[in-house]
Amino acid sequence: MKKNVILLSTKTPHHFFFINEISKNCNLSVIFENESLKPVFNVHNNFEKKQALYEKKIWFKNRSIRISKNLNVLNVKNINNNKTIDFIKSNNPDIIFSFGISRLKKAFLNTVKKSIFNFHGGDTSFYRGLDSHLWSLYHNDLRGLKVTLHEVDNNLDTGKIILKKKLNLKNTKYLYQVRLLNTELCIKLANEVIKNPNLRKMKQKKIGRYYSFMPSELKKIINIKFKKKIKFIYNDNK
Repeated sequence: MKKNVILLSTKTPHHFFFINEISKNCNLSVIFENESLKPVFNVHNNFEKKQALYEKKIWFKNRSIRISKNLNVLNVKNINNNKTIDFIKSNNPDIIFSFGISRLKKAFLNTVKKSIFNFHGGDTSFYRGLDSHLWSLYHNDLRGLKVTLHEVDNNLDTGKIILKKKLNLKNTKYLYQVRLLNTELCIKLANEVIKNPNLRKMKQKKIGRYYSFMPSELKKIINIKFKKKIKFIYNDNK
């Protein structure tokens, strides 16, 4: 029998692809958060336009980016809304995932009283918060080029680890390709949990530094040096 899964997420192309893929293996309901955290400085870079086009081409064959109309969907302004709590309780999920949402507040977690598993693009032992893969590259640090699936607790990215795996960047030439690899690895981790929801949870031995948005100028630096970085990554994985 398929597991009942609820995903807390946002309306972006890579989240839509994630939804389409994991919905093949479970009875999926989705809660979309429509409000997002806005930086007070410029964070945009040209690689992000290429990223969007690349993902649309690979995942959606340049067709419309959409999810199935048959999914049970709730839209809320902020994920901590009481509507979110009521939706979770009424659907009684076996598993709850979060992917790309704002911080879940202590009161929310205490009311839901169910484990929520969050996908973090990075290694939480070294990089927590936002743009973790980019910060890892900025520091020339290969340790952060992973995906961590962890249990949500009262702090940011500090909960018990469910799964942690490396990104395979050997055949990746451009920075705009990294988010696609990250998303596809998140799908693999999600399917592992759907198959076996009782995977062992490991307390984090080390808590990484928290990072916020990466400014546009730093993204520019990373984009320029990324090709050289790939050679380093490849040699490291031999």
